[in-house]
Amino acid sequence: MNPIVNELRELSAVRSDADPVVTVYLNTRWSDEMQRDRVRLFVRQKVKWAREQGIDSGLGRSLDRIERYVEGLCRQAYDESANGVAIFACDGLGLWKTITARRTFEPYFALADVPHVLQLARAVDDFEPVVVAFVDAKGARVFETAVGELLAEARIVESTPKRHSMGGWSQLKFQRRVEKEIERNLAEAAEHVAYLVQLEPRNHVVLVGPHEMVRHFEARLPHFVRERIMARMPHQRPRGPKKGAIRDDLLEQVIDRLIDHEREKESDNADRVVGEALAGGLAVVGPEDVVLAANEERVHLLVIEEDFAEPGWRCRQCEALSATGPIECRYCGGPVDGVDLGQALIRRVLRASGDVDVVAHQPRLHHYRGVGAFLRHRGALQREVGTTSPAPFF
Repeated sequence: MNPIVNELRELSAVRSDADPVVTVYLNTRWSDEMQRDRVRLFVRQKVKWAREQGIDSGLGRSLDRIERYVEGLCRQAYDESANGVAIFACDGLGLWKTITARRTFEPYFALADVPHVLQLARAVDDFEPVVVAFVDAKGARVFETAVGELLAEARIVESTPKRHSMGGWSQLKFQRRVEKEIERNLAEAAEHVAYLVQLEPRNHVVLVGPHEMVRHFEARLPHFVRERIMARMPHQRPRGPKKGAIRDDLLEQVIDRLIDHEREKESDNADRVVGEALAGGLAVVGPEDVVLAANEERVHLLVIEEDFAEPGWRCRQCEALSATGPIECRYCGGPVDGVDLGQALIRRVLRASGDVDVVAHQPRLHHYRGVGAFLRHRGALQREVGTTSPAPFF
């Protein structure tokens, strides 16, 4: 599993009953100097508001650290390549996480008992992990990316014999030797790509190189890897100092393909979850039924619109969710608090090892208030408004 997904799941398990958790999302695509000023002003105003809430010194220390970090960010003390930065801080829990992303974030600031992870989940969903294999006669250079960032590079290459003047039988022997070296190099590179996909089944695969070489390489990949091939791209041989620039340009093209692929998948998931639910299959749509499934840890994949804005309630004792406004928890009778239902659903599903697909506005899904879920199993099939639902599994 890639490290950003790990961060997302860890954050979904965080809760503070004392100091609030501060969540900040920033657009750090520095298109001009004014953008740095806009970021400074946004954070300054939100921090001022937070200090006026009169909460204890733990929050104050979190806010001080956020201000120092953002000022350093604006002064170019940190990574300039990130288009978005997410900050999660809670002094009482010792929580301090800064996560950079290739996509921009909408400016956002929140104080709550849990981190607000919807935008981070959207970034993770947009940039699924990709293994890129640059193939040539020497083998392959294999790149691993996650959330649009280059994580690792491996060079699986061996030099092939150099040509020299010869003829007849010697020339034939030489040609066979060259072909064997190429075969061995491609086989070793294919084995490495297969290992990476086996290690992380969510990995997409992109093959880059001359058409014939890519075709030969693909033939050596196991079936489960070929099923994950997202694109095949030509590759211009780098010349001199432009080698790194050409690599970066190709990776940008891979990211563009990945985003297009994700948009198609979003539309497909939104249509399929509605169709499956209406057919009585392993899916539900609408806040009430999705909440019930989340409470019972039956959600395999949550499909939720990025602008989902329904209110919800969460029990202080057992953390069961509700999409309607109960006086007390229907499971344990405990007191309830109002919450952002979208944030709470994402957190609950991730904690139960489910997956989340945050999608753009989808008309068919929006008809059911912008949320649906594919299920692991059918369960009780009773709405959370009923009185006979079984207790949630925690």
